Formats: sequence, C-alpha cells, structure tokens
Amino acid sequence: MAIVRDYMDYGGKRKIDVLLNAPNIICYVRAVLFMWGIYRALDHDYVFGAAMYLTNCVLDEVDGKIARKFKQRSKFGELLDVILDFTVNELGIKTLLCMIYPDYAFILLCHTVINVFSTWIYRQSCDLTDADMKKTSNWLLHVYEGDLGYYTIWGDWIFWLMLYLVRYTTGPVVPVLNIGLWEILMWPCLLGTVIRTVINIFGKLVVAVDILVSVDIEKVD
Repeated sequence: MAIVRDYMDYGGKRKIDVLLNAPNIICYVRAVLFMWGIYRALDHDYVFGAAMYLTNCVLDEVDGKIARKFKQRSKFGELLDVILDFTVNELGIKTLLCMIYPDYAFILLCHTVINVFSTWIYRQSCDLTDADMKKTSNWLLHVYEGDLGYYTIWGDWIFWLMLYLVRYTTGPVVPVLNIGLWEILMWPCLLGTVIRTVINIFGKLVVAVDILVSVDIEKVD
C-alpha cells in the first residue's frame, strides 16, 4: 500500500499522472505494437510487420506533438521515447534486415552502432551541461534542427522500410517505368539515410565530444 500511495501522492503531485499522461501512453502502445510486429514479421508476415513499423513511426511524431501542445513533456517521457526510437527504428528493423540480408549484416550492424552511439552520447552531453540542442555552433546540426531534419528522418525511416519490403515484393508496378513502387521509393530515401549518418558522425558525435572534453578540462582547472 505504501508503494501505491507513493505513486498516487508524491509531495502533492502524483507520479501516476506522469506515467499515464497521453504521450507516455502512446509510447506504451508503440512498444506493444513493436513486439507484435516483430513476432509476426519473424513468421514472414511482412505486410503486418511493415504496417506496425510504419505505425510506430507515425506515433513517434504524434506523441511529441501532443507532449508539446498539452505541456506534458517529462524527463521520463523523453528517455522512454529515445529508447523506443533505438529499439524500433534501429535495433528492430536492422535485426530483421540482418536476417534477410545476411551478406550485409556487418554493414547494418555498424550503421546501427554509429546511430545509437552518436545520438545517445549527444543527448547525454546536452543533459549534463544543460545545453540547448537547438542552439549549436555546429552548422550541420543547426541545419538539421530545421526542416531538413524532419524530412531526413522520414527519408531514413522509409528507406529501411522499403529495403525490408523489397525482399518480399517490389510493390505495385508503375506504368511506363515498369518498376515496382517500393523500389522507386527506396532509392531517393537512401539520401535521407546518408545525410542522417553524416550528421550523426560529424554533427552530434563531434559536438558531444567537444562538450564532454570541455567539461573535463574545466574540472581539472
């Protein structure tokens, strides 16, 4: 009962209100859909697996907008969202791709490590120093935090989704071009993946290392 009271009343505020606010509930739904999608995808139900992945991407956009609109942002929610992004958009889809494209497993794993490591250390460095991720002297990140970042992320997500789908089907054939729709979508979206990888390495990673090293030097001084 003490544990229940703690969650229901913590210094006049209820922890349960944070745990069950709208954006966090969406994150819980994302986690369930991700596990369901992976389970079905492993049974070669690629249509359902692709649908769950795309739904996760859409909900990732929705929960952030709701958190900002209704002022329900929280540290717990931010961390939960980042972990889900790593799980769904990196580990989940890349694990499936490693299984269906074993010859490219090493490249896929290296790409996953780069994205996860650079993003995580960047967020940690900003949290450590209370730095604003939207205000940076790094021109790559400055551009990325604008509209470019939004379209790049979606391009990256769609590329991996299309790469997954073309293993099973090229999609509806486009007249005249006589090429499957999924293949047509995949190659332009590859640009989003390339841009995002470059920004992660030369933007987020470089800035994070600079911040952390500066903190260490100040402590020594």
